[in-house]
Amino acid sequence: MARLIAVAQLKGGAGKSTLATNLAGELAREFRTGLIDADMPQGTSSHWAELRGDPELQVITAENVTQLGAAVEQFDSSCDVVVIDLPPRSHKFLREIMAYTDLVLMPLTASPADVWATEQLVDVVREAKKTSKRLKARLVWNRLRPGKSTEVFMATTAASIRAKECESRLGQRNAYLDAMGHGRTVCEGRDAKACEEFRAFVAEVKTQLKLA
Repeated sequence: MARLIAVAQLKGGAGKSTLATNLAGELAREFRTGLIDADMPQGTSSHWAELRGDPELQVITAENVTQLGAAVEQFDSSCDVVVIDLPPRSHKFLREIMAYTDLVLMPLTASPADVWATEQLVDVVREAKKTSKRLKARLVWNRLRPGKSTEVFMATTAASIRAKECESRLGQRNAYLDAMGHGRTVCEGRDAKACEEFRAFVAEVKTQLKLA
């Protein structure tokens, strides 16, 4: 049975597709990995995968919840882990996938608008946990700019949202943009710091899912 990771956020601009593609690309180095791009018609993740052309990474697009369920079923026997790039502003997709998901990753930036959207997302996850014992959720601080004000904002926000955070944090780096445009992961570029922080994040995800 495949482990399912849903990358979800109710508003755009938090780096959801960037997180999903880099995660899928790195996991595919070690595991049979599937990527479901449900953020259609934008299709950022599937465009990235087409550029990448990695035979070890299986990709399916899903335009509605029926197709999403079919993609999950198809990958369940052929993959060890599946990354799902969910569309923003869609409670319907969220509620559909929560029944299958092992881990929900919720990227957010140090922005009040992201926090407000994440509070709504956490409410959906909390409700789903009542019927799914395996479901875990983690905040992923993304596109961060270093500074004391950022640190204070994050500390205050985590307490108010009452959701667990990933220990690893991802910075605002051009390396992520460059990787996306060339079908690569950030660890395949020249920014050593970006690679270090993302590999720490991948290791954390593997631990959460008990992936060997």
